[in-house]
Amino acid sequence: MITKEEFLTLFFGTLNKENLDYFVFGEYACLPQDTGGSDIDIFVSIHDTPAILSILRTMIDANDIQLASYYYSSNPNWFVRLITSTWGVQIDFFGGAHVWKTACYYRPDFLRSSVIMYHGIKVLDIRVGYYLDFFKEVIHLGMVKEKYMNGFITEYQRNSQRKAEIEIMFGKETADAIATHIADGTLADGIPQLQRMMQQAISHGTVGKRSRLFFSKCARLFRRPGYVIAVLGTDGSGKSTIINAITPWLDECFHHGVVYNHLRPNAIPDLGVVLGKKEAPKKGEEPKVNENPHGLNPSGFAGSLVRWGYYMIDYTFGYMKTVLPQVLTKSKVFIFDRYYYDYYIDQRRSRTSLPHWILRFGECFVPNPDLTLCLGGDPKKIYERKPETSLQEVERQTIVLRSFCKKRKRTVWIDTTLKPEKSIQMAKEAIVKMLTPRFKNVKL
Repeated sequence: MITKEEFLTLFFGTLNKENLDYFVFGEYACLPQDTGGSDIDIFVSIHDTPAILSILRTMIDANDIQLASYYYSSNPNWFVRLITSTWGVQIDFFGGAHVWKTACYYRPDFLRSSVIMYHGIKVLDIRVGYYLDFFKEVIHLGMVKEKYMNGFITEYQRNSQRKAEIEIMFGKETADAIATHIADGTLADGIPQLQRMMQQAISHGTVGKRSRLFFSKCARLFRRPGYVIAVLGTDGSGKSTIINAITPWLDECFHHGVVYNHLRPNAIPDLGVVLGKKEAPKKGEEPKVNENPHGLNPSGFAGSLVRWGYYMIDYTFGYMKTVLPQVLTKSKVFIFDRYYYDYYIDQRRSRTSLPHWILRFGECFVPNPDLTLCLGGDPKKIYERKPETSLQEVERQTIVLRSFCKKRKRTVWIDTTLKPEKSIQMAKEAIVKMLTPRFKNVKL
């Protein structure tokens, strides 16, 4: 199988051989050996874009690489996610300009004189790249990393043409404000003001473009760029091991696009928090792990129904609020550690005791993941790893999960009592197989 380095070397080598107009901007120090944990942003001329994308498609088909996700924006930009069972890469092609909500904020012809050759790849000099990233962060975020701030000031003072370019792009008032802030050493304090001025300056005449952008987003509804994966298994089955192994691998393909959720979408707080029986986790803090999941007895039928009904709100409306918009229009991968199906396997964990037909009825309203990994194997080995319940309970849950896996579509059984590297490889292969069909025949 082709390695990431071989793929990148061949791809950029072919673009150079065909004398196509492109350059990489952003961090490029690790190319072509790797991406350094980042994505690859490439400027491509509109004229050469069809040839560049055709070369990419040919390489995908010839080297058993899967097109995991793809969508097009009317800016025009093309967002490509590639994956194999060992590596992934995200390549974003920008056709003609750097944009914010369809509004151009820096013209490529101002940058061409700073394009250099690095390890056989045309790249924008990193000093100018930091200069450009300053505008990107001001306009998009209203805050700027220190290295981009310093890089901007250095390039601005080094190149006398930059002020004239800024005036062309953002107007004389903005150019004068930047010059004043740099002279006074107050550029960091002026970011909020500059964000308003830049956004206002580039927003004129974008109504028609925004309507085209809206329709391009609607087109994604017919071929979602995002995915949902659920991981099920008893305590000790290796859920954390599998999730920790697939997350960085998927993040190579879906850069900053992997979202972890425990059990449910978590759009609403835990019922215990609502009732004042436990504290809500702080922002960004992981929920505390229950080290004695069967320590409390299940509620009666009425209490179980209330618990189940409350969390059904999260699995339905919460999903529509936090998960669905992301996977419909963006290349996001949501990984659920457990899911609604856990009710079938271990109701006592959720302190419920409900008949199967109620759970089955609820399942009709819960969105199905694109893939559910069911982790299991020899119950004795699983119990020895994590003896939180009992061997008999692990045996029962394993049997139930195995039965569930056989009866449901989009489920794959992973034996996690094998060597960890074997189980992880099986999980990756199952995910690649799931990713393959959606964009298999898409013409880039």
